[in-house]
Amino acid sequence: MEVAEAGEIARRYFVMNAFDGALTVLGIILGAYVAGVRSANIILSAVLGAALAMGLSGLWGAYMAERAERLRKLRELEAALFTNLRNTRIYRASLATMVWLAIVDGVSPVAVALISVSPFILMGAGLCSFTTAIYASITITILVLFMLGIFLGRISRENMLLNGLQMVSAGILIAAILLVAESFL
Repeated sequence: MEVAEAGEIARRYFVMNAFDGALTVLGIILGAYVAGVRSANIILSAVLGAALAMGLSGLWGAYMAERAERLRKLRELEAALFTNLRNTRIYRASLATMVWLAIVDGVSPVAVALISVSPFILMGAGLCSFTTAIYASITITILVLFMLGIFLGRISRENMLLNGLQMVSAGILIAAILLVAESFL
C-alpha cells in the first residue's frame, strides 16, 4: 500500500465521499422536513437508498477507475522492463490498492449517512420524538462536517478550526437553499 501511495489517495476518497454522504443526508432530512414528512421509516428508507447508491457507486467507480490507472502503469512498467509483472509484489500491491481504495470510497458515505441518521432509528423504536430526531440528526451531521474539516486542516497544517467551519458552511448553504425553496413550494 505504501509503494502504491494508497494512504494519500484513501484519505482523499474518504473525505470526499464522507462529505457527500453527510450533505446527502442533510439534504434528505431537511427536504423531508420542508415537505412535511414526519415518518422515521420514510426518512430512513430515503437515506438508506441514497447511502447504498452512493456506496455502490463509490465502490464500483473507484475500483474501475483505479483498475484502469494501475493496469496502465503496470503495462508501461512491463514495456520498459521487457517483462511480465503478473506474479510480482508490484502486481499484488496494485491489486490490493485497487480493492482497498474501492472499499474506502464505498464505505465512507454509507458510514457517515448511517451515523447521521441514527436518531431516526431511535425515533422508529419509540425512544425519541421527531423534533428530537431531526435536531439530533442535523447536529450530528454538522459535527461530522466539522470533524472532516478539522481532519483536512490537520493534513494541510492549516487552521483546523477554520477548515472545520468551511466544511460546516456547505451544510449551512444546503439548509439555506432548502429553506428558501420552501417558500416557493
